Amino acid sequence: MRHSCDIAIVGSGILGVSISFWLSKLYDCSILLIDKEGGVAHHTSSRNTGVVHRPFYLNPEKKKIFARCSQNSYTLWSKLALKFNLPWRQLGTIEVALDDSQIPTLEKYKRWSLANGMEEWETEILNAKEVREIEPEVECAGAIYSKTDTCVDYGEFTRCVFNLAEKNGVKFLGNCDVVGIEENGECGVVMLHARELENSSRAKGENNAHEARGKRFISEIECRLLINAAGGCSLDLAHQMGLAKNLTDLHFRGEYWVVSEPFASKIRRNVYSVAKYPEFPFLDPHFIVRASGRREIGPNAVLVSGPGAYSGLSSSKKELLEKIFERPLSPKIKLFTSRKFLALAWKEWRSSFSKSAMCGRVKQFIPALEEKFLVERGLSGIRSSVIDESGFVPEALVLESEKSLHVINYNSPGATGAPSFSAYVVSVLKEKGFLDSFTKKKKIAQEEDHSELWNFEFATKNL
Repeated sequence: MRHSCDIAIVGSGILGVSISFWLSKLYDCSILLIDKEGGVAHHTSSRNTGVVHRPFYLNPEKKKIFARCSQNSYTLWSKLALKFNLPWRQLGTIEVALDDSQIPTLEKYKRWSLANGMEEWETEILNAKEVREIEPEVECAGAIYSKTDTCVDYGEFTRCVFNLAEKNGVKFLGNCDVVGIEENGECGVVMLHARELENSSRAKGENNAHEARGKRFISEIECRLLINAAGGCSLDLAHQMGLAKNLTDLHFRGEYWVVSEPFASKIRRNVYSVAKYPEFPFLDPHFIVRASGRREIGPNAVLVSGPGAYSGLSSSKKELLEKIFERPLSPKIKLFTSRKFLALAWKEWRSSFSKSAMCGRVKQFIPALEEKFLVERGLSGIRSSVIDESGFVPEALVLESEKSLHVINYNSPGATGAPSFSAYVVSVLKEKGFLDSFTKKKKIAQEEDHSELWNFEFATKNL
């Protein structure tokens, strides 16, 4: 089969869908959203903590774009939830210091919250006694209380935004795995070669998302502009176009345990702990409240073979080794010879096969938690982290070729900032001239129309 469009977006997660919304809102052009799955938001966009994070913990200089995007997107998400009656539980988050040495970090977070645009009242530094007054089960040296952190279902949010984009004319092509890309500068087009997959991973069950699926035939998709928003597969696609050859990636599965009642409801807010090793993608343990009200603890960070390995380590014995030894090798060699990394990786693996180990990590700040309260596995998700010669790359990367733009390493708090970050991507496309040949819609977003649901000017404010 052959498809033709002005803009092809690979990846129908929260980022790709949001980009398609802004482009279809601003321009008269044909947009095709392509995904391996049969629908949108099947992977990371539905497999996360579901927290709309406020940017109190983001460095306003080193994490400027993510911090500003988180700040702007809070308002955009709240408008969407109100308009379409989506779950919106503003419970707040307590980030605890486990000992006195971490108290200065809390004070730094308070300064960052103000620098990132949060109101003075939204965050509060609490001492140990004040923490116990609002969360009696939590013990710590102190905490910062972010009062406007909110619990949502990002899968529902993504599907809602897709419905809006679809009304603007965006088309969806599912069960298509892009296996080849050719950029023809002379003709001014990009040709994608995709194999159609017989069944979506969702139909095969949540824990078999990466299971191999048969191919029926090859589709060819011709576009004038390619946008790569493929999440854990985005670096592989960039490599196909000769970009970022010095970068590689690793995939880490984060696992959670469901906390049973009546203990679970004794804790009313999200409880996080201050990161001990922010240079690694190993999230410190936390207690989360989902939009449904279910409580879970986690995560760990188990090295797996790919972005869909939600159970086991890989679909074959050699797949994980092939991923580890995938070129370029030098960034990984440096990483795997780091004693600190290996020690942390072993700790993460241990908390995967030992419920006791996972419970023990959270007992540091919720001492009454018992192993018997952890009744079943919770939702797991994959974090795909890009690595260079210096180690883990901390920022999202936006790379370009003549007819394509690639968003690489878009990680937490990616879901939180997606409405604004996707608008930022569109602004980059505009600035670089990628959109010059497309006709702007008559109702231009530059008009100050505060009655509209999402406003492009607001989304890109201060970016």
